[in-house]
Amino acid sequence: MDGRQITAARAMLGLTQEDVADRAHLSIAVMQAIEASAGDILEHEHELAAVKTALEDAGILFIDERATSGAGGAGVRLAVPSVSVDTDEQQTVQYPEMARNGPFGAGG
Repeated sequence: MDGRQITAARAMLGLTQEDVADRAHLSIAVMQAIEASAGDILEHEHELAAVKTALEDAGILFIDERATSGAGGAGVRLAVPSVSVDTDEQQTVQYPEMARNGPFGAGG
């Protein structure tokens, strides 16, 4: 993970550096140093973990550069909000989007 991912994640959430620093219990100077880093952030490893946790708790999902994705490479995205899972009597998952647009039990 690098500073560009942190900056992008913060921007997606509409948070300032101060907001994230407060949530991660860090100084603004450390937050700025983390975001200014273009590569792996080894000197601020513990602080980076706190920032990552704060952003994940706020709804961010970090994509590792080794992960398979359509475009490839590292990135960030908004996490899918958790919802309750509805099942029928055969324990087939009923996804709301499939109930509207697909056959019964599709996707389960």
